[in-house]
Amino acid sequence: MRRTVVLVEDQDIVREGLRSLLEAHSDFVVVGEAGDGLEAVRQVERAAPAIVLMDLSMPTMDGAEAIRDIKRRFPRVRVLALTAHKSEARIRGALAAGADGYALKSTTAPELVRAMDTVLAGERYVSPDIPDALVRQAPDAPDAPAQPSVLDRLSEREILVLRLTARGKGNKALAQELCISVKTVEKHKANLVRKLGLRSASELAPFAHEYGLFR
Repeated sequence: MRRTVVLVEDQDIVREGLRSLLEAHSDFVVVGEAGDGLEAVRQVERAAPAIVLMDLSMPTMDGAEAIRDIKRRFPRVRVLALTAHKSEARIRGALAAGADGYALKSTTAPELVRAMDTVLAGERYVSPDIPDALVRQAPDAPDAPAQPSVLDRLSEREILVLRLTARGKGNKALAQELCISVKTVEKHKANLVRKLGLRSASELAPFAHEYGLFR
């Protein structure tokens, strides 16, 4: 039985290469693709894959945030971070978010398949190119889903409005970027203020920075 995969990578050419690699391997079938973290969560919800190959540096929602959301909502889905980053912060962040493995984009095709097989078997995989000291310092993936976050109260569109607000976008710029009216932007912000228990829309940007949504 072929194992289902969702590919998450913001660079089209890299994603196409990964799809070709996996399609040439009879054990895997690609059932979804995404170029950012929010779309990744939607694709996992739609396709219910066995495994997700997750880039970490992406627009809208980065890989660690997407991993955390996927593992909270779909704990049986295995997630293999596939990235060019070898820093301790990235490794710790991905594994703390719940990633089942950490592979580098410089890996060979056979090694990538081995990494996928490893995490699908329920074991942790970390690239052999990463120093053992960093692996020992990295936290274990959480055994249970994290407690609900205040962000769980928000819709995907509300999170996007919050993130863009943190980046300094005014109501008019927000409306243009999201292809909605200024009145709809104001409605989203009013809902955010109410759901987050804030006093006014002026507190949205500081809140987003506090929760790391500015990245």
